[in-house]
Amino acid sequence: MKKGIKKVYLIEIIIFVITVSLYFVKNLDNRNLLSIITLGIVLFVSRIIYKKRRDTNIYRKQAFTMVFAVLLFYFITIFLLGLILGYSKTPFSLNPFKWLHGLIPALLITIIIEKIRLIIIKNNEENRTSIYLLTFLLMLFYLVISTNNVMLDNWYRRFIFLCVTLMPIIAEEMLSTHVTINYGYLPNIEYKLVMKLYLYIFPIFTNLGDYLYSAFALIIPFTVFIILSRFLKTNEEIRQKNIKIRRVNLGFISTAIIILLVVIISLVAGLFKHQIIAIASNSMIPTYYRGDAVIMEKYKGQEIDVGEIIVFKKRSILVAHRVIKTKESSEKLYFYTKGDANNSPDFEYVKEEDVKGVVKRVVKYIGYPTVWINELFRR
Repeated sequence: MKKGIKKVYLIEIIIFVITVSLYFVKNLDNRNLLSIITLGIVLFVSRIIYKKRRDTNIYRKQAFTMVFAVLLFYFITIFLLGLILGYSKTPFSLNPFKWLHGLIPALLITIIIEKIRLIIIKNNEENRTSIYLLTFLLMLFYLVISTNNVMLDNWYRRFIFLCVTLMPIIAEEMLSTHVTINYGYLPNIEYKLVMKLYLYIFPIFTNLGDYLYSAFALIIPFTVFIILSRFLKTNEEIRQKNIKIRRVNLGFISTAIIILLVVIISLVAGLFKHQIIAIASNSMIPTYYRGDAVIMEKYKGQEIDVGEIIVFKKRSILVAHRVIKTKESSEKLYFYTKGDANNSPDFEYVKEEDVKGVVKRVVKYIGYPTVWINELFRR
């Protein structure tokens, strides 16, 4: 084993030991302090054993500008969504001491880790195995410091942990390594600092909910990756000069995927006029079956005729059945409904305020994942 490789593996072993040690430190303040001290020592040792190399990537300024544009678009989007979904105050907006208390450790930890990442990558660019291992260890590190006393005692909490914590950390760390390798330290530290510190800076944040938060947490790193790859050469491309065909194909496919994700997220979250819901029963056979999904137009007081299918809330569950009769009483509208496969009408009438929408389209089979997940949680 080469001497240089021994150095990097020694540093990675130390990072692993630090991560394991932090797992057993339950107090958040002690965990942050231990992280800063131990990682600071690792950074100091790394600077001693490796030659100092400047970040001379020719695309770092252009990459910095592109990352800034993506982040600006992201924050404009989520704050505009707040007009629909509502806003909440951050814990730090109510207590300036908490703001400093949280901001400083997060700032120091992020800067130290990204400096360590830069040193390892710049001095071991040909040994990709060590770089991949470092990325995995940093994923593990962020996972440990992000999950303090997290309860994973049921499938629902495990699913939320997977979507809200684990997958965003994986996406972010993979992006950080890719950006540092190909575009330098500057755009990477810009992205990491903004994404990790914005809750400390903004006094309010949008109520995205777990689903939208996890979706954005995956889409934003993917978008940064695609835009940088689309408009800037990577170090590998500079060496091999094999760019144009791959770039055109990647740009077309990536754009299509992003558009599809945006449409799906908008429909599932009900951000606009229409919303998509999964069908969990066979009460409407043969119109649609369990595992299908229906696209409904949100109910805003428009006229509903007998024979149309409405989506209504019944004891916290969404039901989609056909209207067989309407009745108006004391200026209030009531709907009598029935499932096409049922022998008798629904036992209870539907109040107008419980109507969520009118079914407009049926999409076969795509509701199965949602149905399976819900059934798994109930079990």
